[in-house]
Amino acid sequence: MDYDLVLHDVQLVSAQGVRRATVAVADGKVADVLDAGTRPSAAEHLDAGGLYLLPGLVDTHVHLRAPARPDRETFRSGTAAAAAGGVTTICEMPTSEPPVKSGRTLADRAVRLQPDALVDYALYGGAAWENRHEIAAMAEAGAVAFKTWLHAPALGREAEFTGLSCPDTGRLHEVMREVARTGLVHALHCEHEQILAVAGENARHQHGVPGAVHAAARPQVAEDASVATVLALAAATGARVQPVHVSSAESVVLAAEARARGVQVTVETCPHYLQLDEKTLFEFGSWAKCNPPLRSAATVERLWAEVRAGRVDVIGTDHCPYRPEEIAAGEQDIFVSPPGLPGLETMLPILLTAVHDGRLTLPDVVRLTSARAAEIFDLPAKGRIAPGADADLVLVDTGRQWTFRPEGFSKAAANATFLEGARFTGGVVTTFSRGHRVFDGGHIVGEPGHGRFVRPDRARVAGRRTTT
Repeated sequence: MDYDLVLHDVQLVSAQGVRRATVAVADGKVADVLDAGTRPSAAEHLDAGGLYLLPGLVDTHVHLRAPARPDRETFRSGTAAAAAGGVTTICEMPTSEPPVKSGRTLADRAVRLQPDALVDYALYGGAAWENRHEIAAMAEAGAVAFKTWLHAPALGREAEFTGLSCPDTGRLHEVMREVARTGLVHALHCEHEQILAVAGENARHQHGVPGAVHAAARPQVAEDASVATVLALAAATGARVQPVHVSSAESVVLAAEARARGVQVTVETCPHYLQLDEKTLFEFGSWAKCNPPLRSAATVERLWAEVRAGRVDVIGTDHCPYRPEEIAAGEQDIFVSPPGLPGLETMLPILLTAVHDGRLTLPDVVRLTSARAAEIFDLPAKGRIAPGADADLVLVDTGRQWTFRPEGFSKAAANATFLEGARFTGGVVTTFSRGHRVFDGGHIVGEPGHGRFVRPDRARVAGRRTTT
């Protein structure tokens, strides 16, 4: 058989281990994984020289907001940043304008984004009380999962969160029941609204650097209490829940205990909760503001222990693009600036550096960033290098040492001032999306329009539906 592309002398990484191999690609799929040294006929050969080959990353948590806010990010710049970071599938959150709150808005968005996409993309639907009757339609339109914020929107952003926010626990119970009927994952931003309201009011009267004020306004107990509530509702409704951007090791433990009782729960955290702590927030203020906030160094170490124990399922970036002026506006009053950090281009280097430092193994990285995500979100063509899977491949150089500068393909890259001067070990050399080079040698080489809208496998999802 003649192949389109053969990659020679790769160290192929799966969630199970590492082995030398030859990988053959045809028609955008992995056609064969052959013994090292095999040289089949192909239109193109690439000698990887022993570099590690990972499955393309599946980023479970991305905010791009395009095309309504091209000043913050375009879908082209966002998917270019993904390609540069080894991310070949993004799962985009529903905080667009208009928000993804109905079957029609999701279907329209899927079509509208495609001409600018350099990598594949899946779309979340929003799930709240006011649009609960649209949940089934969004699932039918191809939603990969649903997202609900459990706190009220910030003042001035109410329109952005229509159909996305449900701080009322009684109503949330019914919303979760509707999502459970679809069989899809229900991702939840877990911070307890009433605790935030009191803590936020107290923090406004607190003296100190803006970052410390933000930390006080969103204490860890708000996250833990919210996660506990979600787990109780999941047990009652049969929902498949995933607390997202978890910053608290205690919340991970709560989820593990619930899973042992039969609750369908998985956990997502983010690179910044593993790399940074509250000292960064205190030093950089609004530039390091995210929700939940960066935690203490001791909390970070406890979270690392949960990751190594296998109780964290996935790592997603929570990539949030804003204009620098929006962030700078909160340098004196941190409540003014929007929360969120850029991350598409730095997630894999951060995790490769953790491998170099002995905190993770390369199979751990694959499990956390691709294999488990593809399994949870029912994307069987993603997250693995095996015959029949999409040829989403990332060659990485684990020995490359470099110093971070706040620049990149994302329009929000300049916001990562908190990483300036950081030393990384490991980086992306080449990214393939369905067998096509999209990033190589520091340059975007793919074409907009290559990326496609991906849906979860309908048969798998159907088997997960509840009738409660």
